[in-house]
Amino acid sequence: MNRRSMSGPLVLIAIGALFLLRNVWPELPVLSTIAVWWPALLIFWGLLRLAEVLSASRGGSQIPSRLFSGGDVFFVVLICIAGSILFAVNRHSGTWRVESRGLEIFGETHDFDLAANKAVPASARIVFDNSRGSLRITGTDAAEIKVTARRSIRAFDRKEAEKANEQSKLEIVTEGDRIVVRTNHDRAKGADRLSSDLDVSVPKGASIETRGQSGDFEAAEIQGSVNVSGSRGAVRLTNVGGNARVEMGRTEALRASGVKGDLTIDSGRGQDLELENISGQVTITGSFSGSLEFRNLAKPLHFESRQTDLRLEALPGHLNLDLGHLTAVNVVGPVRLTTRSRDVRFENFSHSLDINLDRGDIELQPSKSGWGKIDARSRSGNIEITLPESAAFALSGTTRQGEATNDFGPALKVEQEGRSSTVKGTVGTGPAVNLTTERGSISVRKG
Repeated sequence: MNRRSMSGPLVLIAIGALFLLRNVWPELPVLSTIAVWWPALLIFWGLLRLAEVLSASRGGSQIPSRLFSGGDVFFVVLICIAGSILFAVNRHSGTWRVESRGLEIFGETHDFDLAANKAVPASARIVFDNSRGSLRITGTDAAEIKVTARRSIRAFDRKEAEKANEQSKLEIVTEGDRIVVRTNHDRAKGADRLSSDLDVSVPKGASIETRGQSGDFEAAEIQGSVNVSGSRGAVRLTNVGGNARVEMGRTEALRASGVKGDLTIDSGRGQDLELENISGQVTITGSFSGSLEFRNLAKPLHFESRQTDLRLEALPGHLNLDLGHLTAVNVVGPVRLTTRSRDVRFENFSHSLDINLDRGDIELQPSKSGWGKIDARSRSGNIEITLPESAAFALSGTTRQGEATNDFGPALKVEQEGRSSTVKGTVGTGPAVNLTTERGSISVRKG
């Protein structure tokens, strides 16, 4: 007598129990849970089949030659395809969302206009608690907070939307030394279906703090500090008088202009970054997949990602950084750059410069008014340096596989041995210039 597998019934019991919990507990995010944990179903099923085989072996029963039927294989493929789609949708939640009630395409969007205001001190500390939606803050001369908002609620009918709106009233409350603007999304049933776009005016001297912001954020004409925490969306800061800090989970773009204090950016995953006219120190950590542009940074910049570590003293000019290139013009050192794969060009830089690449070409043109020690290394890439005709320096260049060329004549001696080349010499009394590449050419130009 053939033994029937218990895997199918137990898997069905597990799936049925999950959806029963959804009926008993309506807020349980079933699809979100499945999107992350669906591989556990395959593991559970495999363990059951393994237990059945071991049990049959110990009991002396005949082990079937085929442990999985054609229907089983089809079911496994179906689970893998459906689980992968759900995971992709859940991961890219900024576009499609896996909600507790299903995909967000169900239901209709109902809009509500909200408003609130409150008199506050000119230097108030204001906290915004708006879990979902955009937030635009502008500093004014008035000693009050004024909030206008457009709330969108996805629901199957207007009555359900009105109930959710009533459960999550907009309020401005005082908590100790803080003024809190709260949208109260968490009070509504199905909070993930609510979104509130806020347009706020506050006193110019106020300090701003946001918590768990999911949506675009903009702050302008604020003389106090600005702290954006947990942001997921575009961020724009304009004319901020104090320090600014942005902690981003995921963002499309971050732009800051006219920040008088220090600027700190901690990004999980970002795309474009644009900074201009920053008076304080700039510290950036995180991963960016787009274009980074910096202009007129008065104090030190430190940018650190998994592939790049860049430090410089000031940037009166501009610097552009993307996935394949780094170009900087008018830079104040000391400059230190370590990166994996990127072509690098520094033009009109002063003081010392230290570059270390795994792969990429290096082009250097120091300032005619003077510079410090230069160390440039690339494991695979060409190095070209252009020095003023009247410059004084002590140069040493080495390539293990490549050629060396020189525009300064007999003052620099070029030698070639096999596939390696060197260029060395001293012109007057000046800083050391050390150029090293494993595979690539070295060129010393006069300009």
